[in-house]
Amino acid sequence: MSIPIGNIPVAPNLPSMPSLSGAGESKGGAWEDFSVTLAKQIKETDRLQKEAKDLGRRALLGNAGVSIHEAQIASSQAELHLRLLLQVRNKAVEVYREVMSMQA
Repeated sequence: MSIPIGNIPVAPNLPSMPSLSGAGESKGGAWEDFSVTLAKQIKETDRLQKEAKDLGRRALLGNAGVSIHEAQIASSQAELHLRLLLQVRNKAVEVYREVMSMQA
């Protein structure tokens, strides 16, 4: 499975690796599990950012039922998810560079 990020596909044609847990392994193995989990986290981060933006806008406009505190909490959650996603990306790039620098 390939997850496009911009024009660059992530994890194209990678071999299936055995799962460490051994239980609940999908047909594609650990690579597919990771790519599916990563895709879900990207969608969740996007959803949280849109929700935080909407709550912030509604709180600033004075819509009933939305307080500044709720908007700030939603914004903090979205920021935390984005930071986690960036750390996963940075670690993946680091591992990729390390693997590419290995001599055959």
